[in-house]
Amino acid sequence: MQLFYPIRTALVLLAFGYSVHAQNEPLSLSLNECVDKALAYQFSVRQASNNVQAAKSDRLASAGGLMPSVNAGAGNFYNSGLTIDPVTNEVNRSGLSTASGFLSAQWTLFDGFQTWNAYRQSQVQVALAEAQRDEARNSVALNTASQFLAVLLADEAVRIAEEQELATAKQKDRSQKLLNAGAIASNQYLSVEAQWMADIQRSVAARNQFSLAMLALKQLMGISVATELSLVRPQNLPKGPSPMLALAPDAIFQASVEKQPLVRAANHQFMASHYAVKRAHGARVPSLSLSGQLSTSYSDRARRIEGFTTDILPVGYWMNGADPIPVYSVIKTPKFADISFSDQLNDNVRQFVGVNLSVPLFNGFRIENGVRRAQIAKANAELQVQQQRDTYRQSVERAHADAVAAWSQYDAAVAAEQSAERALQDATVRYEAGGISVYEFVSLKNAFLAAASNRVRALYDSQFKNYVVEFYLNNPLAL
Repeated sequence: MQLFYPIRTALVLLAFGYSVHAQNEPLSLSLNECVDKALAYQFSVRQASNNVQAAKSDRLASAGGLMPSVNAGAGNFYNSGLTIDPVTNEVNRSGLSTASGFLSAQWTLFDGFQTWNAYRQSQVQVALAEAQRDEARNSVALNTASQFLAVLLADEAVRIAEEQELATAKQKDRSQKLLNAGAIASNQYLSVEAQWMADIQRSVAARNQFSLAMLALKQLMGISVATELSLVRPQNLPKGPSPMLALAPDAIFQASVEKQPLVRAANHQFMASHYAVKRAHGARVPSLSLSGQLSTSYSDRARRIEGFTTDILPVGYWMNGADPIPVYSVIKTPKFADISFSDQLNDNVRQFVGVNLSVPLFNGFRIENGVRRAQIAKANAELQVQQQRDTYRQSVERAHADAVAAWSQYDAAVAAEQSAERALQDATVRYEAGGISVYEFVSLKNAFLAAASNRVRALYDSQFKNYVVEFYLNNPLAL
């Protein structure tokens, strides 16, 4: 037993250490995997999926409205005081126990196609809910892709800042040696040291920006902030616009407008309002329904006659002169017996079948008001279709223009970075030879840092805006 406890303790510690190690393993995700995790986590997508299931349930209920309704029921009742037996119709003042059961059915044969149009409307409502779910998914996918690229941009900014910090640190060390040798003045060394501290500050700011961008991406996916996450960088990012940008915005719009969730949702809403108008008109038409019922009952006071008892009783006298002669009569008294529960259920069966016709004559203008409101809702739905199509056209035009401008900006940023790099290389040689002052050198170096940052920012900006245009055409979510 003394040996068992250390072994068990060691096993527990080993298992705990393995669990901690498993939790700390870095999670590597590509863009598609990030999007999938965000879609699985985001509450808006899950709620939209639940709305689809609710719409399908409503559609099933609407389909059931086309079928007969069948109901059954039973009850047992105890009565006291003055009561009328529902089976024997006798008036009783003593306790009475009764029971009843029924099976009824009703079927609407014609109601101006209101039920049929309600079913067709419920079918459109399912498609509407699906379109709204797709829009929620698209929104999450675009937000995730944008944040994914923001993390990559921040990571590139960290790399550039750290490289420049390292280069400045080497210059500071060289300046320190020159200062010690008396080759440069102290103010020149202090300027290099100040630039080194500025580069350190820039690196810290870049790392903070990276941490914030990574935190936002983790929150989109519902990942714990303690999870170490690394992103799979897209390989061979294009350095120019995709062939899709050669298409005119109107061509992109025509090819994708009917597939866009918001446009589809507006179209489905218009069709739903169309069937709502038909339902409202159907309320003006007479309705015809068929109904029937089968029922039975039981009473503990119900009796049946089971034979008679014969009694001879005197009923008077007949005078035969002075002598009275008694007169007798034969009286039959019925004998009663309780009727069993099963016999009463069989004997008391009642059934009926009926046809009901309802004609709407006047109802305080409720039907007319319903028709007008349905027509107004349909007109608004038609306007919503036009608005969504116009909004999407403007989005495509703006996204196309943004993508074209972003690529132009990227080309200009590449040229500016190359020029700044050549200037910095020349300045480095001249500075080391003492041809320029430290102030000129620092100014050219800062210009190169700004150009490099602008080039990275322009690259990822153009990639995302190009991605948005492709996303409108429902291309796969990949970079």
